Amino acid sequence: MRKKNPIGKVLLEKKAIDSRALSQALEHQSTNGGRLASNLLEMGLAAEDDVLLALSDQLGLPAVDLSRTIIPLAALDVVPADVAQQTGILPLRVESDRILLAMANPQDDQTKDEVQFVTGKRVEPYVAVEARLRNVIKQCYALRQRGQEKRFFFGERAVFPDDQENEQGYVAMFSSSVPEPDIEVETEQVMASIEIAVDERDPADESGEVVTTPVILVVDDEPDIVRLLQKALVAEGFQVVTAGRGLEALQAVKRHAPALVVLDAMLPEIHGFEICRKIKSSRKFSHIPVIMISAVYRGWRYAEDVKAAYGADDYFEKPFRLVPLIRRVRELLNAGPGHVDNDSNPQAAGDAYRRGVGLYKAGHHDEAEAALREALLLDPFSANIHYALANVMLAKQNVYEAIKEYEQTIELKPNLFAPLRNLAVLYQKKGFRHRAVEMWERALVCSPDEKTRQEVRQQLLKLL
Repeated sequence: MRKKNPIGKVLLEKKAIDSRALSQALEHQSTNGGRLASNLLEMGLAAEDDVLLALSDQLGLPAVDLSRTIIPLAALDVVPADVAQQTGILPLRVESDRILLAMANPQDDQTKDEVQFVTGKRVEPYVAVEARLRNVIKQCYALRQRGQEKRFFFGERAVFPDDQENEQGYVAMFSSSVPEPDIEVETEQVMASIEIAVDERDPADESGEVVTTPVILVVDDEPDIVRLLQKALVAEGFQVVTAGRGLEALQAVKRHAPALVVLDAMLPEIHGFEICRKIKSSRKFSHIPVIMISAVYRGWRYAEDVKAAYGADDYFEKPFRLVPLIRRVRELLNAGPGHVDNDSNPQAAGDAYRRGVGLYKAGHHDEAEAALREALLLDPFSANIHYALANVMLAKQNVYEAIKEYEQTIELKPNLFAPLRNLAVLYQKKGFRHRAVEMWERALVCSPDEKTRQEVRQQLLKLL
């Protein structure tokens, strides 16, 4: 008996196709190749809207209807034409901190990492029907090559919405249909309580102990490399602190304020490039030299890109020679610390945070956002500040920015119930079933009492 393709199963469950249509498409696929979703459309056996909703439901990601999408051709500059065609990706929009990327296979993490690495921007993937995507890729890059007379690619059914900024184009997004959550996002009731729950002061900070020997933080998920570097650096007279995961590395930076960080690019939990960006964008920690190491990204161009995009002070490929790396550590430390902002102290960050919370509670959301972003510049590793900023962005109806900040909160403190619950509600409201289920499951484990646990369990049952 032939095993059903997952997308075919979803379409059958939604009654978007019948079993006969599925059999025809699978037969065509076995003979001619291609993806099932593309074959169903090309054979006229399914409506494109149904296929897009099924793809979104299957993958837990938004799907993009390229026939209704308007793409600024300038966005194509971040991905060369041959790379776009080969990997099946297309930039839909490029913003200051993110790229909206249509992908034939949005589970291709290596491609997403490559785009994020080269551009220095966060990648937000959208799934697209492969046959249509590859056709649109050809059309877009052909238009781009003709010069500046064409600024946009217009899908054949595309119309600018009245409230859409033309410079940004327009992305026609489909999300899977999920039941509306029975509960709403909570912000006011938990704003005060999380400050207590996330007290990030470390007892070691108040010990009065003065450290005179430079502390080097070594971050790598390969124990052999950690031991090698630790042994060599201790022999040179340094104190060494180690970490093997991204979250552990962020906590170590905040706790020890090291004189220098040796940082692997590929880490569990949080990408090493993102850790470097957080360090270098902080007033409190930006003076700390960062040496990045990687076995994945090779060549002098990558080294220069790492320095330019993420602020790294140097870059070594694995396997590296130990003597030049230790020599570079000494050179960077002998150069002395860079400029440290006079306001980069815990008191200044705390004052900005409390001011932001007060402004939020008073209903002054723009001023609250400004204060909290100022606090993040001073202390980018504070779950408190990210959580407060998420609530402010939600109050301003900027849902996706709120989701981003809630995600930052649980990245720093994975077991906080309030942001997990809020993320679950928001993902469910936006139709991202898989992400909603994941957050409800995590919230269930962290529920503070039995009544709340039952409430969370009901939401899970409703989704599943």
